[in-house]
Amino acid sequence: MSRELVTWRGTPGVGDVMWALNCVHLHCAKNKVKVNLEFHWEHGEDHNHHFEDPETIIERCDYLHNFYERQEDVKIIHVFNADSRYKFWKFDDDVVLEPDGSKRIAAIDRRGKNRFYFESDAWNDSDGSSIPDNEWGFRKSAFKKIDKKKVVIWRPTFNAEVPRTWKRHLTNAQWDDIISMLRGQGLNVVELTYRTPVREAMYEISTCRQVICYDGMWHYIAKNFARPMAVVSNEGVTKYHTPHAIRMNPLGEVKYDVWWWMSHMTQLLGHSRKKAMDWESVLGEVYKYDR
Repeated sequence: MSRELVTWRGTPGVGDVMWALNCVHLHCAKNKVKVNLEFHWEHGEDHNHHFEDPETIIERCDYLHNFYERQEDVKIIHVFNADSRYKFWKFDDDVVLEPDGSKRIAAIDRRGKNRFYFESDAWNDSDGSSIPDNEWGFRKSAFKKIDKKKVVIWRPTFNAEVPRTWKRHLTNAQWDDIISMLRGQGLNVVELTYRTPVREAMYEISTCRQVICYDGMWHYIAKNFARPMAVVSNEGVTKYHTPHAIRMNPLGEVKYDVWWWMSHMTQLLGHSRKKAMDWESVLGEVYKYDR
């Protein structure tokens, strides 16, 4: 079987790493190839993006890949302090100052800031090109017994940078209200943060009944485990990254906003479970691609 080179811009986010892994694994399955996936990092191997990080993004990447279906199709190669096609991009390029002096993530100015490269040109990163398909997940042996009382949440706090505005429409007090409403239904709430060790995040998400979160952080782990999921978002990009999730509008402008769902807990749990089961069936079909 032929082996193709794919390179990908390395960033601090677990979601970005898993996006790359999902896209490349599906590419392998569809095209009957194996891939050398080169992550190009602007820093060294031991770099911590935040001084409280329990592990590096390199360690998180390698750990997570251990659980992928058909893991052997993709060989990860880390290129540190990279002087490559991604050298014109720095993480700070995507961070801008708000008028009050706080930071936010900007929409990416794509000029000279490539994200990925496929040797076969199956996908390319030029303006107007299609985004790679990303339907993939963890192998069945990685799945654990579900705790029917456990709900996992994460909110956009404790990030090294302030997330995009659309990811933080809810206040901390409103997130506290969500937690109180869940506990009022007799559910046990486990909150994850950016500082949660990856092994702990994997365990808590894999064994939970429901995930309720903002769009980011650990969302690809929930996707790859096909866990029932509700995301506080009204953005189309949420449907791309987590197609099985309920999108709960945070702005209160439509009937099915976040507070409608939280006030109709039976519908939330039931509908998100149905969508998760459908997604798990999709993954089962995807995994059947001939080697």
